[in-house]
Amino acid sequence: MQSYDVVIVGGGIGGLVLGCRLANGKRAVLILEARPGISPSHRGLTLQPNGLEALQKLALLERTLPTGSKIHTVAWYEINGGLLASLDYSLLDHPQNYLLTVVPSELEQVLGHEFSLRGGVIHESTSFEGFEVRKDRVQVKTQSYGSTAECSAKILVGADGADSRVRTALHVKTETRECPDHFLFMLVGPVDALRQEARQYLSLGKMAGFFPVPGGTYIFYYLPRGKLNGLKAEGLDSFKNELQKIMPDLAGSINNLQSWDDMTYAAPKRIKVQSWVGDRVAIIGDAAHALDPSWAQGANMTLQDAISLGDTIEGSFQSDDFSSDRLKTYENARRKQTTFIQKQADRSAQLTSTESRFNSWLGKRVLKKTGMNRRLMRIALNASCGLTDHFTIGEQLRFLL
Repeated sequence: MQSYDVVIVGGGIGGLVLGCRLANGKRAVLILEARPGISPSHRGLTLQPNGLEALQKLALLERTLPTGSKIHTVAWYEINGGLLASLDYSLLDHPQNYLLTVVPSELEQVLGHEFSLRGGVIHESTSFEGFEVRKDRVQVKTQSYGSTAECSAKILVGADGADSRVRTALHVKTETRECPDHFLFMLVGPVDALRQEARQYLSLGKMAGFFPVPGGTYIFYYLPRGKLNGLKAEGLDSFKNELQKIMPDLAGSINNLQSWDDMTYAAPKRIKVQSWVGDRVAIIGDAAHALDPSWAQGANMTLQDAISLGDTIEGSFQSDDFSSDRLKTYENARRKQTTFIQKQADRSAQLTSTESRFNSWLGKRVLKKTGMNRRLMRIALNASCGLTDHFTIGEQLRFLL
């Protein structure tokens, strides 16, 4: 039986960043990854100031920047209409006052390489099967290529997403619901109009975003729950024409979309977990607090979780205390902000990706007010970028009145 200091389930961005935080020549860290390797992504990922700050703290930001496209402005348009608001992230009083849109698989390659340089070990094609706490260790059961095995560690961390098997094995009360807004994600060719900004378009029942990535464009397309089969029945060419109607500048950039397999369909979940920790076990990211994607905060909150939990785990090693009470330090530090962002992301989705005429009207009204008032814009961006954990009553009223 192999022995480690830390075993992390999930070799995505959150698991790799936590691994980099803990390895670094100090701890023996193993990452268990069910996938056989990193496959090219069909989507993009927007890193915001809070996520970029987390990477900076681990000396990973400079390695990350070349994998993404940096922008300071997101322009919101009404479909077949005019500009609603141009949100300027450079207004933020923060060292990383910009967005960086990356392709997840390319970022994972960079983080995986850095994790290995810091002494970490990754076991691919290896699934987590369960755990058992025994005295001063946690025994982790795994399966790889049909064979079962065990390893042990001082602490087990689940960074394995919304369908977390570690969370299930932890037996904590979990509330799960499917978000009403589903999405199609895709990567297409570059668009000249997106060199300096990203764009989002909306109207009643429709919403799409277009963000630059190195050598191309990341597109997300809102799809009401249960509408995917109907969209496919109309044909791929019909869908591509719809994208070009929304943003005529696409022109020939979407010629690489040859089948529905060139896209990723997502039915996001909203997850609330009673406790994120147990004795010698913790969960991070979507395993603990998956949210509606309207604020694009999922990965960024995971990165913040990784920093906070990493600090807590280092403290546990120094005190040799891995009890749930000790690990609760991490949860207490993170829960208020994640609860705030979950609620605000829900509200944002109700006003942007919506079938309600009133909500659609209100959403456009809020966008216009925000775009015309730099103070409101700074308040809104501080919240949506994960730089605060509350709105005052006065601030909430300013958006509506």
